[in-house]
Amino acid sequence: MSITGEARASVVGREAQTELLATPTRTGHTVAALIAAWLGSFADSGATRAAYARDLREYVEWCTRRELDPLGVRLPEVQMYAAELAAATNPRTGRAFAASTRARKIAAVSSWYTFLVRAGAIDANPARDAARPRYDRQHSPTASVSERQAAQMLTASRDYRHRSLAPEVVALVMMLLIDLGIRVSELCHADLADLGQRDGLRVLTVRMKGGKVRTRPIPAPLVPVLDAYLAQRPDADTGALVVTRRGERINRHQIFRLVQTMAAEAGVPMPQRITPHSMRHTFNTIARERGAALEDRRDALGHSSAAVTQLYDHVAVSLTRDPAHLVAVATSETRETAPNSPEHSP
Repeated sequence: MSITGEARASVVGREAQTELLATPTRTGHTVAALIAAWLGSFADSGATRAAYARDLREYVEWCTRRELDPLGVRLPEVQMYAAELAAATNPRTGRAFAASTRARKIAAVSSWYTFLVRAGAIDANPARDAARPRYDRQHSPTASVSERQAAQMLTASRDYRHRSLAPEVVALVMMLLIDLGIRVSELCHADLADLGQRDGLRVLTVRMKGGKVRTRPIPAPLVPVLDAYLAQRPDADTGALVVTRRGERINRHQIFRLVQTMAAEAGVPMPQRITPHSMRHTFNTIARERGAALEDRRDALGHSSAAVTQLYDHVAVSLTRDPAHLVAVATSETRETAPNSPEHSP
């Protein structure tokens, strides 16, 4: 069977990238070793390390396709990469990359080059002065659901039959996301050993971004759901808290699809826009509306500062307080009381 031109190019590209990664630098370390060492500096944040690993892999692949040595590029080449990012589409969503995502990708490249300078592999960071996409930090594209919709999603999760997740798992996952507001990465990485008891309460130790660790209570309504899951949890070689029917640790893709399915089951409009991160926004909004203090919400969510939590607040409050509601009511009332025809003819 002959190899098509596209397949041949793919093979050549992989070979070129393999050769590039194995190339020794002036420090004696290979490019692959320098990447691994740089990623190792994010040991306290698995999510950041994973995102930066993907970002740098994409950048190295881009350099390989253009026959560029990533250790020899200058500012113009980095700007070319940024320009192509602006014109590219996200393969996961089919839409253009958000400005914040493009800014993160350029930041990852710059961070790697800064590491290389400190390691003595290069003399200067070519991405240091690269233009970063501007975006409104007070805007969040994350969709969220109301308290009633969240309750409907939890109700739907109790009887849903999933192909690879037992009903008890589905109910537990949704309650952990909504009632505790934990990140999908925190849920995936939670272990049985993280369960415990303190001051008469069942608790879960949550390992968050930036190496932070929080002990979160298991709320009373969640306790029977947790116990029902533990009673039927299949024997597994892994110590993961949440496992599939086959005894494998649950992954973020399964959770992502589950959340969208539960949103659809609950009748949430545009369920494809609802994500596990949407549940964190929902947790924060419900907690705020029920009287939880800003500092308590910040601590529960594991935010680096109250400003991040306030961004969540800003998005929710700006929607409910938008004057458009008042104007729409006023014009609606006017239409209802106005005569069907003008009082005077022109």
